[in-house]
Amino acid sequence: VQNQVDEVIDVMQENITKVIERGERLDDLQDKSESLSDNATAFSNRAKQLRRQMWWRGCKV
Repeated sequence: VQNQVDEVIDVMQENITKVIERGERLDDLQDKSESLSDNATAFSNRAKQLRRQMWWRGCKV
C-alpha cells in the first residue's frame, strides 16, 4: 500500500510541475499576443497615414 501511495505522490508532483510550466507558457503566449496586437494596431495606423499622404500627393499633381 505504501508503494502505491508513493507512486501517487510522485505522479501528483509531476502533474503539479507540469501545470506550473503550462501556466508560465500561457503567460508568455499572452505577452506575445498582446505585443502582436499592439504592433498590428500601429501598422494599421501607419498604413492609414501613408494612404492619406499618397492621396494628397495625387491631388497636388
